[in-house]
Amino acid sequence: MLMCTLMVALCVSCGSRSSNKNESIDGTYVYQDDISRSVVTISGDKWTMKTQFGAPGYYYGNDAKYDSGKVKGNILYYSGIFEYGEVTGRTLRLAGRSYYKQ
Repeated sequence: MLMCTLMVALCVSCGSRSSNKNESIDGTYVYQDDISRSVVTISGDKWTMKTQFGAPGYYYGNDAKYDSGKVKGNILYYSGIFEYGEVTGRTLRLAGRSYYKQ
């Protein structure tokens, strides 16, 4: 009986871990500080980023910087070959910054 209970508990915990792996990372991730705001959008095997500069509420669209790349698993690649960032749960770590899923 004890062995059966342990097997069931193990199967349940394995099932919950695998469902987290299948959770989609698609969505919008945002980072903001005193001088800039960056928005990363992940969709399928591609990511795009728009960074605007200025004070919060007064971002200047003309100064926007755009980047893009590929996604493989939960890793973001720049130019298709350089690892650029990684998604863990609802957080994207990119260039030493944490972006949070909206």
